[in-house]
Amino acid sequence: MPRFYYFFESADTEAPLVLPPEAVHHAMRVLRMRQGDAVEVFNGKGCAVKGTIRFATDFAEVIPQEVIIQPRGLKLVLMQALVANEKMDWIIEKACELGYAEIAVFPSERGEVRLTCEKAVKRVERWNKIAVSACQQCGENYLPNIRFCSSLKDAAAHAEGLKFVLSPIGKTYDSPDTPTAVTFAVGPEGGLSPKEINTLIESGFYSCKLGNRVLRTETAALAAASFAQTLWGDFR
Repeated sequence: MPRFYYFFESADTEAPLVLPPEAVHHAMRVLRMRQGDAVEVFNGKGCAVKGTIRFATDFAEVIPQEVIIQPRGLKLVLMQALVANEKMDWIIEKACELGYAEIAVFPSERGEVRLTCEKAVKRVERWNKIAVSACQQCGENYLPNIRFCSSLKDAAAHAEGLKFVLSPIGKTYDSPDTPTAVTFAVGPEGGLSPKEINTLIESGFYSCKLGNRVLRTETAALAAASFAQTLWGDFR
């Protein structure tokens, strides 16, 4: 069933939802949808509407048949060091698929990429578009809050719950407690510097490793999410 993102405050089965122009274009010109085809619209805040599409002369709307409220489970927060464009895009896409609710991107000491304020704004816009596409594809009804932070300290201010900084020299984590939120801090290709790791530890982060292998930066956030979702989230 095709899915489209469209922000709406609330929905019921009585009021049709008018689709935005880009969704109408995609439905008509790309997907070649016809009157009465099944469709789903989600608002990025946990609500989705299933129904049928109706095309009019200059707009299209969804006739609701079912309203779905997706409960918010384990909250995952990703602090990701800025990396090269293609890697960063891939990380954003896969982080959405694995259920990260917050993504805070920051420049690191060993990172090779730097962004001006203007470029950072454009990059966040691009990441948000990637997030919409990823959530449309994977069935996630919550869009992550993506932000670019000017420093590691600024990114750490958005950390919540149980906090980990991933490091090959960290320790494995084992606890019977079940957190409601988990934050993972991931470094660039060369890893976070000892100074950065110590800064996070002093802020209440655990230095943690995921097994005995050294993971690439684009793998670490995904492995961490899988670890958390399996222990405490919706992989159970």
